[in-house]
Amino acid sequence: MVQRAGASLVSCFFTMTSSSSKSWLASRSLAVTAALLLIAFFYANPSQAQDGIAQTATDHVANKTADSKLPLTGSVNLLSDYRFRGISQTWQGAAVQAGVELALPHGWYLGTSLSNVSTHSYGQGQGLEHDIYGGWRGDIAAGWQLDTGLQHYRYPGARLATDNGSTRRFDTTEFYLGATQGGFSAKWSLALSPYFGLQNDTAGTAFATALAPTGSSRGSQYLDLNYQHALGDGVVLGVHGGYTAVRHYRDASYADWRLSLAKTWGAWTASVAYAGTSADAAYYSAGNGSGQLRSLGRSGWVLGLSAAF
Repeated sequence: MVQRAGASLVSCFFTMTSSSSKSWLASRSLAVTAALLLIAFFYANPSQAQDGIAQTATDHVANKTADSKLPLTGSVNLLSDYRFRGISQTWQGAAVQAGVELALPHGWYLGTSLSNVSTHSYGQGQGLEHDIYGGWRGDIAAGWQLDTGLQHYRYPGARLATDNGSTRRFDTTEFYLGATQGGFSAKWSLALSPYFGLQNDTAGTAFATALAPTGSSRGSQYLDLNYQHALGDGVVLGVHGGYTAVRHYRDASYADWRLSLAKTWGAWTASVAYAGTSADAAYYSAGNGSGQLRSLGRSGWVLGLSAAF
């Protein structure tokens, strides 16, 4: 779940890796998550297993786990556009996502998720995002829940060009701390590594327009505020506001927002949302091989369908 937007415009500077190496990286991520999904499905649905026979994947899994006593839960999601902090990760195209989470004793948990992303934003990669996270969540007072942990974002094979001809990974690790009370929730994230590869030697290539090198973006922050209101009959109204503060690079900082409506029946949830940002299109844009450029932070509708297990 990333914000880099202009990588495809500078892909000619990337050092090529072999196709077999990139395929192996993607296959490894897919195999690990597919195995976890299969285990989760059979564990959570034993009666179906005997007959022969699952926003973001991480959020769906966390919500399902909070309401379930099963140690392993998961979800499969289909989105018309994968937006991370308001920025399209799929060049405004569709995304298929899946994730599983393992509940451990005393409130601890581990999880992983997969999603397709656009190679227009993540050059030289396999068009894959693989997230791994873990932490602790639990009640700290009547009606209050705390959630804290680490999340690592991986983009197998994807590389960001540097100004000296080498490349760097987009991979990023964040610490997060969140709290929920009733329908309100707040979450703060802090980058423990350069924010999706942005630092002095990649400032000129990380976005659609070059930034002046002013240091490492390690320490960048994101504030995520949400409110959900149940309307009855499984329908929920959601309101979201967020702000990305990219350390040392104010021009790349921006606010995002989203209004959503979701309907749940059984294990299924259908949703419609309208999302937008204040992100500067001069930076948050990406182009394809034909030179067609798209603003990745412009307002738009997002449709979703998910199945939790």
